[in-house]
Amino acid sequence: MMIENFQRKSTLLLIGLLTLASIVGIPSCNGRTSLLCIESERQALLRFKQDIKDPSDRLSSWSAAEEECCQWVDVICDNMTGHVKELHLGNPLVSDWQIQAEFEAFSSFKLRGKINPSLLDLNHLTYLDLSYNDFGGIQIPSFIDSLKKLRYLNLSETGFEGLVPHQLGNLSNLRNLGIRGPEVYFR
Repeated sequence: MMIENFQRKSTLLLIGLLTLASIVGIPSCNGRTSLLCIESERQALLRFKQDIKDPSDRLSSWSAAEEECCQWVDVICDNMTGHVKELHLGNPLVSDWQIQAEFEAFSSFKLRGKINPSLLDLNHLTYLDLSYNDFGGIQIPSFIDSLKKLRYLNLSETGFEGLVPHQLGNLSNLRNLGIRGPEVYFR
């Protein structure tokens, strides 16, 4: 009788907890329920995309119609806050063993255009990879030094030209910096 009473109370408690959890919501494995990306950051990404030429349509998921920018290709958000923390925009077809026949495909995957300062609205950005794209002879934007939380920055083989901005030295959290190309130089 005592065991039966205990089982009944345990079952009622379990049902009550499950009911409460279904009403309140249980976080998924990644720590989020229906948390959307931050709207101001979503808008910043859309403004960034406006200045990019994307011949292969790599950024097609970056759409005003798609509210969840954390699901966009090459965008990684913090699972708890929804802030954009990483942009993996390096050319995906890069490898040292690539043969000439693949050059056309490699070239079509290059992003082109200019780097929009809307990136400054991504206050939690720690990782930015723009490598192996073609930004057509513009200088490395000096505003990048305002991305204070950056830990990883790769601007290798991007078609940037000119003097590397000394302001990049102000990125005190930076642990990995990739800048390589025939037209960039340091002083």
